[in-house]
Amino acid sequence: MTLELRNISKSFPGVKALDDVSVTFHPGQVHALLGENGAGKSTLIKAICGIHKADSGEIALDGKVLNLGSLKDGMRHGITIVNQEIQVFAESSIAENIMMDKLEIYRGPLGIDWVRMNRDAEIYLKRVGLDLHPEHPIGGLSAAQKQLVQIAKALSRDASVILLDEPTSSITVSEVRKLFELHL
Repeated sequence: MTLELRNISKSFPGVKALDDVSVTFHPGQVHALLGENGAGKSTLIKAICGIHKADSGEIALDGKVLNLGSLKDGMRHGITIVNQEIQVFAESSIAENIMMDKLEIYRGPLGIDWVRMNRDAEIYLKRVGLDLHPEHPIGGLSAAQKQLVQIAKALSRDASVILLDEPTSSITVSEVRKLFELHL
């Protein structure tokens, strides 16, 4: 799906974070936003996925203009984000962290189908190159492993656009290589 940003602007009190940004992202390609701290990279990513509403401009997916007012709006259109800050439920399992936003599909008359959820989570763990058991508590993982679990969670959403906000900031050089070898 082609993602187009047309004349996107966003201001915060005293700061113009984005000024008339236009760019097209083509499907099947990896794109990188480069710039100094404070250049607006994270703000742009958050506008694309709906966390920040642009003050002006349009965001279109395959030519259809989107009205994004929340992260949920972005997810509804197949856009998801992996934040720079690691956001996990430390007391929960890896599988629970991956499937947290989809627990209702695992709920049955007898409660959660843990076997099915763990099996599904394992598919995404393999896609990101993590050889960990889905029932393993996430709290004991390294920062890099937690970051890869967050990427597995994004993949589990079947998103057509996955935005990674500084995905290499908390992982080792070896893990960066693995990340760039992934076929997302």
